[in-house]
Amino acid sequence: MKLLKVILGWAGVLILAGCASSSSSGVDLTVSRGDATGPYAGTYTGTISLTSTADVVGKGVATDSRVESVSLRVTADGLVFMTVEGVVISGVVDNSGNWGVQASVDDLRGLVSQNNLSLLQDAGCSLGTKAARIQGQINPPSMRGDVSGTLKCKRAEVTVATLNTTGSLAASTARPTPAQNTPVANDTAPTTPGGPQEFNLNKAVY
Repeated sequence: MKLLKVILGWAGVLILAGCASSSSSGVDLTVSRGDATGPYAGTYTGTISLTSTADVVGKGVATDSRVESVSLRVTADGLVFMTVEGVVISGVVDNSGNWGVQASVDDLRGLVSQNNLSLLQDAGCSLGTKAARIQGQINPPSMRGDVSGTLKCKRAEVTVATLNTTGSLAASTARPTPAQNTPVANDTAPTTPGGPQEFNLNKAVY
């Protein structure tokens, strides 16, 4: 009976194949682009972790967690460029150091298992729809953020698949090291405790 329910459920998904659509929630940014973000500008490197849970009708639930290296470039005019597995995702930073980017499943492909990708594709989900928000705070030299979001895939107004994402990001930048004090050559004549030392050249006596 259980097998029959699975077969019927998946068959229902296939019947609705002609009317697929994808939508997301929890991915809107609460950050606006600033115009004076110089104090936060720089390149930050670190890691991003992502846990993705795909729930597909007729296929069940699959959860996967991954960690990848991440690089973020913050500009002085309010932009953020996050690079994960060679994919560049653009976002914004405000004048208080709050930052955020929106990412699709395609953008985060390196953090999503092939199994979950296949489940979403089989369900007709659009992998280009924004599915996650990475948002946080910059406190130089550190930069942090949280990952969240839900992607829903519908056919004929029936939800056939969902993808929930959670995670975190931590990165830092190397700040310039203060210049070391370099001894300055002293061109003055050497002195003795009693004052300037005198050098007398005595003429030779013949």
